[in-house]
Amino acid sequence: MSQRLSTDLKRIRHLPEGPLKAVRLSLWWLRKTFFTKPKPDNPAVFVRLTNQELVELLGREYFEPGWELSYSYRNETLNLRRVEYVAAHPLGYEWWQVHLRGYLHEAGSRFEEDTFELAAHFEVEPTEYPSAHIQGVGLEIERGIEALIDVLDAHDVEYEYLRPDGQPASLDSELTEA
Repeated sequence: MSQRLSTDLKRIRHLPEGPLKAVRLSLWWLRKTFFTKPKPDNPAVFVRLTNQELVELLGREYFEPGWELSYSYRNETLNLRRVEYVAAHPLGYEWWQVHLRGYLHEAGSRFEEDTFELAAHFEVEPTEYPSAHIQGVGLEIERGIEALIDVLDAHDVEYEYLRPDGQPASLDSELTEA
């Protein structure tokens, strides 16, 4: 006599708050423990918004959490990305992302009030092109910063675009890595 297996549908609805939440936390812990490196010295945009205000603003502009697919940079507190389809990119890749990393500078450290440093870059989308992504194919910091500034301008958010030494930067500044 065989027993029939069945699925308890009432339990499935709890996957996101139970087992899947534990898996996500484990991935986050592994990333922060084994895949963290120093933050690059690139120009960045500085805004006086809270983490929640940034998440809400950027989320309305189709940015989503993307930390599961990226390295962690030391002291990073925000990691969002927006995927874009680019049909005629000269490199032939169609799926790209604008990737933002945020670092909170608490009041009194470098700034008078809490300030977020936002570093952005444009790159091939990692799940579609994992090897090209890791190799940095097509990485454009300036294009990522332009996309971020466009969002901030559209929402009348005040910002400063600064080099690591605190001097004003421009979009034609010398840029290093993402």
